[in-house]
Amino acid sequence: MPRPMEPMKASVTAVRRSIANTTWASMDADLLGRVRKTSIIVGLVMAAPLATYYGLMAAAAWVVGIAWSLANLTAITAIVNRVLTNEPRRRRAIIVALAVKFPVLYGLGLFALAVVKLPVAWWLAGFMWPFLVAVLKAAGRVYLRLDETA
Repeated sequence: MPRPMEPMKASVTAVRRSIANTTWASMDADLLGRVRKTSIIVGLVMAAPLATYYGLMAAAAWVVGIAWSLANLTAITAIVNRVLTNEPRRRRAIIVALAVKFPVLYGLGLFALAVVKLPVAWWLAGFMWPFLVAVLKAAGRVYLRLDETA
């Protein structure tokens, strides 16, 4: 008769911490650069079939959504880097970064959706694309155990 398995000794908290530590380790300094590059390359490749099957406006909305999302991530990165620093904060640089993000970036988004009348669903799909790429890259690093120490 087989012996019953012994219960595992790891606590839920320890497992959660292990997963969180592994996930945060995959968020290295080059992650945004890799996400940006992959989003642009694969996004442009995917624009061709979109244009073929759904039309040029859908493909344009997809590409504009990706570009807007990446510009937004760049602006957020610039703001965070300027605000969270050990050096004295340069208020002028923070104001310029905020001025680029809010009126300019959101104005361009409004122009693309209201004036050019790009399809909102495809624009949102393009907007979400870099986030999906980031999640898949982090999940791949966790799955392949690239960030574990020996």
